[in-house]
Amino acid sequence: MTGYSGFDDLFEMPGGDEFEDVTDLFAAGGEDMESGEVLLMDNFTMLDAMSAFEIGEPRLDSGIILDEQRRPSFDPLTPLLPEEVCWIMDRSFACEMEWHAGRTLSQSVFSLLFVHHLPDINPEYLSPEETENPVRPRWLITIVLRAAMLGLLKCCDLAWRELSKNRVHDIEDWQGEKCDVSLLEGINAEVVSRMLDAACEWLRQSNLSGTQVSALCDRLLLRKTILQLYRSNPLTDMGNITYHIATGLGFVYRVRTISSVLLPSDSPALLVMDPFIARRLPNFMPIRVTEMPPQEETWTALEAFLESWREVERLVTSPSLLKWENAGSLHSALKRSVALPFHRSLVQSLFFDRNVVLGMHQPIWLVERFFEETIGYSYPSLLEALERSAPQSQVASFRELTERRITKLVAPHVRSMWYNPPRRRRHLMKEVLQWHMTYDMLLMDVQQHEAPDVMTAKILSTIPRAAQLWRLSAAREVILAGFQQELYAPEEKPLAYWYLARVLDVHIGCIEELLPIVPEDTAAHRELIFQTEHLAALQMISTTLVLLTASFITSPWSRITLNFLKRYKWLFRPEFDGLVPAEPVPDLTGFPNALRELLLDEHHSPSGSFQLAQNICARLSYTSHSWLGYWAADRVEYLRDLANACDRLRRVSPANNRDLPTFNIGDLKWIPDVHPWLPTVA
Repeated sequence: MTGYSGFDDLFEMPGGDEFEDVTDLFAAGGEDMESGEVLLMDNFTMLDAMSAFEIGEPRLDSGIILDEQRRPSFDPLTPLLPEEVCWIMDRSFACEMEWHAGRTLSQSVFSLLFVHHLPDINPEYLSPEETENPVRPRWLITIVLRAAMLGLLKCCDLAWRELSKNRVHDIEDWQGEKCDVSLLEGINAEVVSRMLDAACEWLRQSNLSGTQVSALCDRLLLRKTILQLYRSNPLTDMGNITYHIATGLGFVYRVRTISSVLLPSDSPALLVMDPFIARRLPNFMPIRVTEMPPQEETWTALEAFLESWREVERLVTSPSLLKWENAGSLHSALKRSVALPFHRSLVQSLFFDRNVVLGMHQPIWLVERFFEETIGYSYPSLLEALERSAPQSQVASFRELTERRITKLVAPHVRSMWYNPPRRRRHLMKEVLQWHMTYDMLLMDVQQHEAPDVMTAKILSTIPRAAQLWRLSAAREVILAGFQQELYAPEEKPLAYWYLARVLDVHIGCIEELLPIVPEDTAAHRELIFQTEHLAALQMISTTLVLLTASFITSPWSRITLNFLKRYKWLFRPEFDGLVPAEPVPDLTGFPNALRELLLDEHHSPSGSFQLAQNICARLSYTSHSWLGYWAADRVEYLRDLANACDRLRRVSPANNRDLPTFNIGDLKWIPDVHPWLPTVA
């Protein structure tokens, strides 16, 4: 059969047999690709690509051991120098910080082999040494290092308990897989704390030098301080937390500057870290091998970790919705790195947990603070105004519905300030509808009341406006977050700035209607005055950027419309149909006319608009924001950043609309690390 010349004619090869060798073409294309980049053809998924690898392929089979990965067997009782024990404890802090930063336990804490050999170094299970090595005493491992390892695992256990409350999300925010390794869940933290103290006392009574004792004790006491922070309740132990923060930062400074350790290449301590430990542990997915960061980065991360406790301290001593919301939103607007998942979970738990606010208030507290800090009227005064305008039964009905709905909205809203940025944006998108439904409910209820006098009528009119203000703030944050998360394609940016300007216009109008009614001696009045000018500056910036970025739009109108409907689908939900119109209505047909009016305005000056916005922000940065407490300084920093962004845009913007054709749009670059929402100049 193989010799039959007509065989190929009988069996046609699919696609023909005129193939060409494209190996060189793929090799040339691969040179232009970045590490980790993947190109897939249609109908060929990542699963298909993974199926092409065989068992034993090191890229997918984490159990395979390559020759260069083979290591000597680990003996946990190998004698160590005090300096080597210090180095291992330093690495334990690195492992802990890497786990908090998002790595799995098997990539971080569990790569420290002593974690898996705690029974082997328990002094109660070991026979006494006949002769003690004075330079490398065994008790450095069985007492000092063991206490440090127990402290590490107990810290991870206490952190794991907070993280597993579902305030932050496993795999999305943190990695909770324990790989069947104990985190000392059944051991009391007080027992571990005493063991750390006992290890320090043993060191002080030893024959080691004073420098060695000090270096070892500093690390043990740093571990104890972190353990005490995990154990503390910020709502009741604020004095202790303040002390532990200061103590911890002091120990980090001492260890970092006085007793840093470098090991020789043949030190047995280097075998304590096994980056390939994951292949020996049960995992539900292949784990990539990673390296621990340099120790200097670890100390920086640990300092930031301790400073985050200071932010927790400030929050729990500031029982105000306005302060909590500004603390979260300003953190994002100032381009600061997202807090570690543990602290984000802790803050959410402290604010609202088990139907209690800040550990002491009933949910009604949220309703009271909502009205008082938004429109300046206490909740009892609003109920009194309602009572004067309607029968008691209606007041009771209004009270029950309002309290239930506002509580369900305000508590998640404040906690969302400590979600990861994409999840926070998605939450706010859903919240826009919920606030508008609340506004519609409050508006209809208020309209059924007959106020006995003008002042009562004015007070009643502020009730639905409070919900409207929160809806407009949420809509603004959703649009701005799209820039910060780099979601918008170039031709979507002018539409985003256009709709943002419309939201700001309605927001300013709502505030202007409220200001004459809100009591002047309240934080709500001062905040509304600030927002009037602040939002006016943002509106000038957004309107001008519509002009500068309009040339990005090159697609057909049908495609632009489709993109707009998908991008702003959170505004087109069918639930809006049965409610009063949610101004501003997302009507894309108004964009061409608005753009035409801007272009035909002979008196409009792009550079002048940026200059005016800069002046407003600069002036606001010099006014008092005392009602924000600790976060007044953050607001000033935010305003100065906004003023600087305006100044950069002013310098490259044309002086009038006639010069727009000469403007080079390529000069604008959106770099969130420079400014989260506004372009900078290339």
